[in-house]
Amino acid sequence: MIAWIGGGLVVFFLFVFVYVIQIRIKKWTDEKISPLPLEGFLSITSYISALTGLTIMFTGVLETFTFSPVNSLVASLVLSFSTGIPMWGVVKGLLKDVQSGELKEIIPGKF
Repeated sequence: MIAWIGGGLVVFFLFVFVYVIQIRIKKWTDEKISPLPLEGFLSITSYISALTGLTIMFTGVLETFTFSPVNSLVASLVLSFSTGIPMWGVVKGLLKDVQSGELKEIIPGKF
């Protein structure tokens, strides 16, 4: 049950985070307002909340495999933040590419 709650939190807050990114990219294309800095209140809180949901989900899953609650929480924190911190850098790099104009549309069959 805990894993389902965590999964629901992940899905909800990642939708919020993606919506914030979409708005930033739309403002960039329409009004030339920079998509950076990414460190706004809504983007940070939604991303941290998604990582928290991921931690809760991993904790619930590990508890089903008879890990103790403390060990599963520690392992979940390590998993969530060791993957979440580099992904923040990837998203930030993507927005830098959007801003600089280096990001090109991918058309299947054309390289």
